Amino acid sequence: MRDSVFKVVFLGKRKAISFYTWLKLLLLEIYLGEQLLEMLANTSSYNYESEEFIIGSDSNGWKRPLIDFIPSTMINKFLSERIINLLRIKYVQHYRLLKRVTSTSLEHSKGEQLYKLNNQKLHLITELKLAYNTIWVTLNIIIDVLVFWYTNDLTLTILVGGSIEFLRRLKW
Repeated sequence: MRDSVFKVVFLGKRKAISFYTWLKLLLLEIYLGEQLLEMLANTSSYNYESEEFIIGSDSNGWKRPLIDFIPSTMINKFLSERIINLLRIKYVQHYRLLKRVTSTSLEHSKGEQLYKLNNQKLHLITELKLAYNTIWVTLNIIIDVLVFWYTNDLTLTILVGGSIEFLRRLKW
């Protein structure tokens, strides 16, 4: 059995980037990670340019610039440069969930860097999704306990818990 994915999510290579940068990426990843994984999963076997479908073939899956793997929402449009940085550092370099490909695509210019889902790391989609959900549930429980302990008000505790869940699901 593989090691827990939490170690991989929280701990980065110390020499590669600063702790502050890693923390910013981690917070963005916890907020947007689930929808990024959905986008990767949805595009992992689709290839517009291919007429044949061979399971496990390297030709399967979207070969696109990183910007195309970001779901179109208002918040994501505002955060697109940060999300591209997240994809590059965590999903390409750290997890190796995405890999850079060379393509003769007519849709993209020759100098454009294209990426696709790494078929050898598909297990990470489920593991990372579980990690993101566990982090949100843990965060919600800790904040709820602290609010109840401090205020002793069940209504306020439920309101805060609902607000955290709303924030988790808010993806305009």
